[in-house]
Amino acid sequence: MGRVVFLTGAPASGKTTVARLVLERLAQAQVPTLWLDSDDLRKVLTPNATYSDEERDLFYGAIAHLALLGVQGGVTVVISATANRRRYRDVIRAQVPDFTEVLLECPPELRIERDPKGLYAHAREGSIDLLPGFGVPYEAPEHPELIIDSGTVPAAEAAARISAHLGLA
Repeated sequence: MGRVVFLTGAPASGKTTVARLVLERLAQAQVPTLWLDSDDLRKVLTPNATYSDEERDLFYGAIAHLALLGVQGGVTVVISATANRRRYRDVIRAQVPDFTEVLLECPPELRIERDPKGLYAHAREGSIDLLPGFGVPYEAPEHPELIIDSGTVPAAEAAARISAHLGLA
């Protein structure tokens, strides 16, 4: 049976960057993996995304299903997704015995500064009104296995902490 590592946090908190580094460490340890990144999956699952509550329910339901299939296949599934509602992450936690939730915390001003997609600028302009943490609530995990301040902890160190939690050298 596989496991899930779910990296969550507000947009531009470093989820994709840290996930990529965790995946490199898993590959070095010859651990079979599946990466479910919301930016990548959104292109396929909701190419004309509206970010409505109904669409988010569908989107995160699909991610949960894919994660469960990966776990049943014996791989480590790494998910990098905001998943702004706690229930999206809790669905997977309830189905997967070996579940690690990692909250990447980052101050809003730094997220805005390093936002690679310009989401916060669009939200300020009013062209995006459903950005988690900026117009739509982001519900942080209540009891994540790890909390990492991605505003002060470099991505490589964050990946090292996650890897250590997973029992990798």
